[in-house]
Amino acid sequence: MKYVSINRLSDFEFHDSKLTLVSFEDQCLILNATYLNVHKGIEQNPHKVDMEIALASLTFEDFVIWSYEPGRSWKRDEKGQYYTDEPQIILSGKEANDRFITQIRNGIRVFDLGVKEGSIYFIDGIAEDPFFTLCFMFRNVSIEWDDFKGRAWYNQ
Repeated sequence: MKYVSINRLSDFEFHDSKLTLVSFEDQCLILNATYLNVHKGIEQNPHKVDMEIALASLTFEDFVIWSYEPGRSWKRDEKGQYYTDEPQIILSGKEANDRFITQIRNGIRVFDLGVKEGSIYFIDGIAEDPFFTLCFMFRNVSIEWDDFKGRAWYNQ
């Protein structure tokens, strides 16, 4: 690959990106990413604006799912305040792994990817589940790509 970023997730804008499973074996998670944007001012982006990457490959080493939380339906009361009467469900272990793999197989749309606390990261996204939050850890992540598609959608 022409461009490689190691352990620098903050160099990317994941909002509206699509992640699709390539493989998940021996705690090594490999994903393809489309609609992923790389920020300006970093070594791997020679352009003066944030750029959309044509197709990226993400490799997470020692990837461990901490939790998977399916979304709940929210309503508004008479005062305009949001509430839910659905129970909060937080999956862990094999249940969380299975649920995540089911979602990522057909691709997930990412709303946000960031650090929750310490070395625990999160993804807020949608797939077959209308909304979910995945919390996870990893030892290393590399993002590789060859080409840019154009300016990031928010730089048009």
